[in-house]
Amino acid sequence: MALALVAFALAFTWPALLRPILALRTDGARVLASTGIGVVLLLAAALLYATPGVLLRDPLGMLLAPPVATLWLIGAVALVVRGLVMGGAARAISYALAVVTVCGAAAGIVSAVLAQHGIADSVTSTGAFLLAVGGLASVILWARDDDPEPRRPRRPHPTAV
Repeated sequence: MALALVAFALAFTWPALLRPILALRTDGARVLASTGIGVVLLLAAALLYATPGVLLRDPLGMLLAPPVATLWLIGAVALVVRGLVMGGAARAISYALAVVTVCGAAAGIVSAVLAQHGIADSVTSTGAFLLAVGGLASVILWARDDDPEPRRPRRPHPTAV
């Protein structure tokens, strides 16, 4: 749980690290620092997704489900609100972390229900795979040009009268 709280804290404070990264002198150092932040944010997202499932799998998991789900939903709403006031990559990452948080809470609750009934849990891993594929697709769509190359206007063909 402590790691999940650190992940939430990182989800809210990581844009403060952009200014020192941009102040680095070489392009290589900036790329390395940006890659490091990306890896740390990916680990934070994994923690935000997996923690509810881990917390709720024990026999008392259904008793913990309402407070854990409430905490995760409050975090997701806060990330959405933060995304509304930010711009650029900070906005996109805030929204992505909010989606991961909601999906993690949902997967955790479904995992707890399955554990209570003695059914094997495949929700957490399937959900993680779908989130990864959706994240990759969203990065590809986000990276596309907003304005495709302008097409040449068609010239009307002369018609015989």
